[in-house]
Amino acid sequence: MASSRIPAIPTTEDIQAIPISIFYFALIALGILITYGFIGSLYIMELDPINAIYFTIITIATVGYGDILPHTVAQKLFAVSLALSGVGLIAYVFSLSISVVTMTVEDITSGSKIRKKMASMENHFVLCGYGRVGAAVFKELKERNQKTVIIERNRDLVEKELWEDPNILAIPGDATDESVMKEAGISRARGVIITTGEDVDNLFITLTSREIHPEIWIVARASKKENIKRLYRSGADRVISPETSGGEDIYFAAIEPTMMKITMMHEVDDIRRESEIIIKYGCTLEDIEYHLPEFKEPLIRKVGVSKISQINKFLDSLDSDINRKNSLERIYESVGGIHSHWISGPDKETLGKLAEELKKEGLLLGVNLEPEEIKDVARKYGRLVEVVIKPEMVIVENHGVLDIMEEAEVILKHGCTLEDIEYYFSGFGEPLRRKIGLSDIEEVKKFLDNLEKNSERLESLDRIYTLSGGGIHTHKISGPDTKSLKRVEKELSKKGFLLGVNMTPKEIKDLIQKTGRVVQILVKHDVGDLDDKEIIIGAGGRILDAKHYLPGVKQVVSRNLNLKNQKDLENCEEELKKPDARRSLTALYEISRRIHSHTVAAPEEKIIKKIEKKLNKKGILLGINLSEDEIWEIVEKENVRQFCIE
Repeated sequence: MASSRIPAIPTTEDIQAIPISIFYFALIALGILITYGFIGSLYIMELDPINAIYFTIITIATVGYGDILPHTVAQKLFAVSLALSGVGLIAYVFSLSISVVTMTVEDITSGSKIRKKMASMENHFVLCGYGRVGAAVFKELKERNQKTVIIERNRDLVEKELWEDPNILAIPGDATDESVMKEAGISRARGVIITTGEDVDNLFITLTSREIHPEIWIVARASKKENIKRLYRSGADRVISPETSGGEDIYFAAIEPTMMKITMMHEVDDIRRESEIIIKYGCTLEDIEYHLPEFKEPLIRKVGVSKISQINKFLDSLDSDINRKNSLERIYESVGGIHSHWISGPDKETLGKLAEELKKEGLLLGVNLEPEEIKDVARKYGRLVEVVIKPEMVIVENHGVLDIMEEAEVILKHGCTLEDIEYYFSGFGEPLRRKIGLSDIEEVKKFLDNLEKNSERLESLDRIYTLSGGGIHTHKISGPDTKSLKRVEKELSKKGFLLGVNMTPKEIKDLIQKTGRVVQILVKHDVGDLDDKEIIIGAGGRILDAKHYLPGVKQVVSRNLNLKNQKDLENCEEELKKPDARRSLTALYEISRRIHSHTVAAPEEKIIKKIEKKLNKKGILLGINLSEDEIWEIVEKENVRQFCIE
C-alpha cells in the first residue's frame, strides 16, 4: 500500500510578496490625477483655486453634491474622465493598502520577517534553549554586541516575549530538528551554544550540529556530571556544568576560538588610544591583568568593555576623582605600564588586524604569550614593588670613551642618576663593577677634562672599553619615576647606544660573544716577524696584549701592547732593535716554543673574519678563542728547539 504524503502548509515565505514599490506608484498616480483635476478645474471649469480643489476631490470620490455643474461639452467630458479615473484608482490604492497592512501583521505574527533577517545572518551564534542558563548566556552575548539567533521550544515565550524586542532574532521550534537548525543559519554560524535543561536533547542537538557543520565550534551544557563525557564524544568542543559555571563561563567557552591575549606596555594616558583601536574592530576588552615580577599570579580585573561610551564614562570618572586616577597611576607605575588583556572578536582575521595596528602604535609587546614569557618581559621592563621608593633599571650599551658625554647628557637631563658601570671581560665570571653616583653634568665634564690631561689614564680606559666586548658595558640608572626612565631608554636607543634593558649577566655575555668583536687568536712565528701584527692593524683591528705560555711550569707571561695604528707598529719595531729587548723577547719566544696569543678587538665582526682569513693564509694561525686546556695541549706537543743566548 502506497503511503500518502500530506502536503506541507504554505508559509508566508512561500507566497509571492507584493513589492512595496507598487503601492508607492499607485499613490503617485493618485497625486497626478488630483493635479490633472485641479488644473482642469481652473482652465476648463473656470473655477477659482479653492473651488477647483473642492470640485476635483468630490468628483474623484464620486460624491457630486450638485453645487458646481458642468455646462459645456468640454466641461462635461472633463468631469466624466475625472470621475471614472478616480473610482478605479482609489479602489486600487485602497485594496493595496489593505494587502500591505495584512502582510505586515502576518509577518509580525508568523515571524517571517524575523526569518528573512536570519537569511542574511552570518558569523553569528546559534543559542539553543532560552531558559535560566540560556537567558544568562544571551545577556553576555548581547553586552558584547555578538550576533545571535535563539531557538526556543516554548512558542509563547518566543512570540510574547522575545519578538517584542525587534533586535532579538528567535525561532519557535525544536533544536533537535535539522530543518530548524538550518533555518537558524547554522551553516553560516561561528558557533552553537546548547543550554537546554535536558542532557538527552543536548546530546541530539550536538550530533545534529556536528553533522550539518563538521567544523563549527560547539559548547554544550551538561546538567549531570556523568553526561559530560558523552557530550564530548558526541562532538562538543566544550562542555560546561551549570553546577559550577554560570552564563559568563559558557560565553567564554563559546568565544574561545576567537579570543587572544595581548600584552601591552603604555601609560594611563594611553588607555583611550588603546581602547578606541580595540572597539573599532568590533572587539571586546574582557579583562586586564597586571604582572608584578615578584608575584606568582597576576592581578586580574574584569572589564567587559565593547562600547566607546563605557570608556568615556570610565575616563570621566578618573578626571573627576583625582585620588582614583592617582591610584591607577601608581598601579601602572608598579608594573612599568605592563599589563595584559583578553580580547574577544568577530573572527581571527579581525584579531590579526587589531594586533597589527596596536603593534604599529607602539603599544603591543606580544600576543598569546605564556605566563613565563610575560614574566620575562615584566622583568625586563617592569619595576618591582620597592621601586615605588626608587625606580631603577639596568641599561646595556655599546659606545666608545668619546661618547661618554653624549650618553651622560641624555641620562642626567631627565633627572636620573648614573649609579655605576660594569665591564665584562672574557674569562672572568663576574663583571668589573665601579660605583659612580653621577647626577650632575658638571661632574661628568670634570671627569672628562682629567682624562684629556692624562693620556695614560685615557688610554687605559679606552683599553677597558675595548676589552669589554668592544665597548659593551652596563649602567644602573635610577630616576624620579618610570616615565623618566622610559624617556632615557627611548633616547639612548635612538642614538644607537642602547642594546637592551635589565638583561641578565648571561644574556650580556652571550651578546658579547655573538658580536664577535673581541677574540683571542693563537699564532706561531719567530721573534721579529711582524706579519701577524701587520695583518691585524692593516685590516682595522687592534692588538691589546700578547700572552706567552711557558711549559713545564705552566705559567703565562702577559705583555700589554695596545697597538692600534701603523705608528704604534713602527714603535714596536724600533723597540725590537734594542739589544736587551731583543734578547729578552728571543728567550721568551723560544721557551714558549714561538707560540703566543693576542687579544684582538675590531669595530665589526667582519673585520675579525677578514683577519682570521689572512692569518690562516699566511700559515701562522693556530686557533681562535681556544680554551686554556686546548692551548696548553698545543704548546706541550710542539717540538722543542735548542737555543742559546749570549
